[in-house]
Amino acid sequence: MAEHEVMWIGRRPTALATAEHPATSEEFADAVTSTCANAGCSVQDYVAAAGAYGSWLIRFSRDDARQRLVWNGKDGRMVLEQATTGIDWDELQRCLVAERDTAGFVAAVQSLLEGQA
Repeated sequence: MAEHEVMWIGRRPTALATAEHPATSEEFADAVTSTCANAGCSVQDYVAAAGAYGSWLIRFSRDDARQRLVWNGKDGRMVLEQATTGIDWDELQRCLVAERDTAGFVAAVQSLLEGQA
């Protein structure tokens, strides 16, 4: 997976504590993308936000449709969406994640991809 540098304009805020989220680790990325691949998805990419909430998304194709899983760390919900013919995305399903660790996210991804959310 490609990594990109984050550039701070000015100086990095020192008053904010650095939050560690599982989404920023290679192990987490491998776990959730492997879960998608095992469910028959052709994974395009995984993107983790460099923010305070630990948000991330996985883009993939499945059954000839472009889809994505989006974890909104601020709202605490995961959404499965499918691309429209335009630029929009239709929500297919959503779920809350009980435990915000790797196992909890893997279980939520499996649930959404199997249609059990």
